Amino acid sequence: MALPTTAQAIYDRLLADTAIAAALGTYTLPSGSTMPAMAVLAANEQLPPGTVVNGIEIVITAVPRFAEQVMLSTETLTNPTWRIYVSGWQSAGQLQTVAGRVVALLPGATSTSIEGDAPGQGIGVIDQIVIRWTNPTVVVTP
Repeated sequence: MALPTTAQAIYDRLLADTAIAAALGTYTLPSGSTMPAMAVLAANEQLPPGTVVNGIEIVITAVPRFAEQVMLSTETLTNPTWRIYVSGWQSAGQLQTVAGRVVALLPGATSTSIEGDAPGQGIGVIDQIVIRWTNPTVVVTP
């Protein structure tokens, strides 16, 4: 199977995985309808006002950054690099499992834990892992 080359393709690949789909939380929209807690968002873009997040959430950056890779020659090539945020809202119970599955589905992905809210604060995310992934099959030359 070919590796994804867009944020939407990453979304589709992750949501198609039964383990991730089963562990995802939900978005409850202002209308009362629900959907899996996974989104593709641009920098500073937010979910619709009034949306409530429950459980494990995955957010994929809509526009990748560029990771430089210096070649042995004098050329520098840049590769699109996405960030994928896996957050646990009320509980972080499945957080590492889901993040591990995301890393397994995206060869070469790396992850780092980000501290969430202090215990007892109750103001948002409990814990979060950020995953960085550069598709090794996509190279953009300057």
